[in-house]
Amino acid sequence: MYNFECNYDEKERVWTGAKQPIVYDFNCSLGKIIFNNLKNFPKNVCQVSDIDGREVTNGELLSWSIRLAQHFKKMGLRHDDVIGIVAKNSTYLSSVAVGCFMNCTPFHAINGGFDPVTIQTLFKNTAPKIIFCDGDVYEKVNAATRSLRPLFYTLTNHIDGVSKIEDLLQPTPNEYLYQPEPLKLGGAQTVAILCSSGTTGFPKCVCMSNYFLQMDNMFVTSHDVIFTNSSLDWMTGIFLTFLSSATSCKRVITNRPYTPEYLVELVKKYKITYIIAAPRHVATLVTCPTATTDNFSSIRTFAVGGGCVNLSTLNRLQNILHNGIINIYYGMTETGFVSVNSGDQNLSSVGKLFPHIELRIVDEQGKNLQQNEVGEIYVKTGHTWNGYYGNTIETQRIQDSFGWFHTGDMGYFDDESCLFIVDRKKEIVKYQGMQYWPSEIEEVIMKMPEVEDVCVVGVYDEGNGDAAGAVVVRRKGAQLTEQLVKEYVAKHLTVTFKQLHAGVVFVERLPENTNGKTSKKEVKALFATN
Repeated sequence: MYNFECNYDEKERVWTGAKQPIVYDFNCSLGKIIFNNLKNFPKNVCQVSDIDGREVTNGELLSWSIRLAQHFKKMGLRHDDVIGIVAKNSTYLSSVAVGCFMNCTPFHAINGGFDPVTIQTLFKNTAPKIIFCDGDVYEKVNAATRSLRPLFYTLTNHIDGVSKIEDLLQPTPNEYLYQPEPLKLGGAQTVAILCSSGTTGFPKCVCMSNYFLQMDNMFVTSHDVIFTNSSLDWMTGIFLTFLSSATSCKRVITNRPYTPEYLVELVKKYKITYIIAAPRHVATLVTCPTATTDNFSSIRTFAVGGGCVNLSTLNRLQNILHNGIINIYYGMTETGFVSVNSGDQNLSSVGKLFPHIELRIVDEQGKNLQQNEVGEIYVKTGHTWNGYYGNTIETQRIQDSFGWFHTGDMGYFDDESCLFIVDRKKEIVKYQGMQYWPSEIEEVIMKMPEVEDVCVVGVYDEGNGDAAGAVVVRRKGAQLTEQLVKEYVAKHLTVTFKQLHAGVVFVERLPENTNGKTSKKEVKALFATN
């Protein structure tokens, strides 16, 4: 288990996570780690699908993954090739990922909800030789990648005339002698490629190294039942795929879209003990009538990551988790996990640094700041990052020549070396020359009992700058008007420049990108049409 002590160098003004031995050999491939566990505990159930009830044992996952890895090797796929994945969670998806890990061929996973132009641009960059996809997105993905001429295999909703994954899962004569391929480039070798969140622009292809995913058990044992809505196109989806196959815990999967009511059903049905959820999902969960302490009594750990969460939302969640704790993670796809608040009473903090992580708080002149001073968060992992695939310029923008990632997040450390996130640097806006953070206004609005969710953005006004505007999701049956929201903000934030000068728009749900994050671009567009 990780030691989350955090040391502060007062002279250099740099915070450092604890030094401790790594769990696995740095240069040991994920494929080898998973292979050993699956082989040692073949009868353990590592996955169950809520779509068809299909349970998968370690032994089955091992056999399928070996056969896929053998096929990849027979095709001549190496560490410098790419395999594409466009699929929701399904029975065979984990074996595709594990097969890639065993052959040390990276996969590039993208969300099927992307438009054809985005799919074309992303896959043109990585040029996958094979693409595994669901049948319902085959036509779109095939049209977008026609110039690449990849081989296609469908995972679900098979199509006549298109190969399916079952074609690759037939027993082979020598599968019992199989051994995973070693890493050619060591622990820093790229094993997966994900898309950046794309909340403010076009997604980039983020290289994830083998060591990123060599995580400790992270509060999970073989007795746990784990769940996340994410598929392989999101960091938490890959992380839980590794956890279930490397620690023999059971993972619940589904391809149904998230609703709070459905999550409650899954927790009750499978006695889920460990959840990773996005902030947007938590916001709707805490207002769900069936999300009670009784229905969530099996939960030991409820992890939240992928964005900022209002303190009032986290407090509501803690009230539901009578037997569980909240883990709040901070990190980026580019850096991996940076910090975690594990069960701390101060839920507004993202906690202490992970081992070996270095972090400093920097002002606009590049000067390191001390405790309780807000600046941009710079992170150093101490290991090589392979950058954005095929995009040297953007790589150099986010990571400087000294290895520091310029996260674009604003934050500070308190006197106890706990990290706090204030907002995104790009989200800092000015009204009449005065600077404010939208998250501060969101925090106030979320305290209103009638509010389920909110997003505040700066709406440009030529005379004054960026006027604050709120897009609000009301709770069911709530009678809430624009004037009431404005008056509530004015009462709790008395300065003029933090008032809702751009107004309030009410919607049924906040607009999201394909990864479930609120789309600021679409939120701003709502003010242009109202």
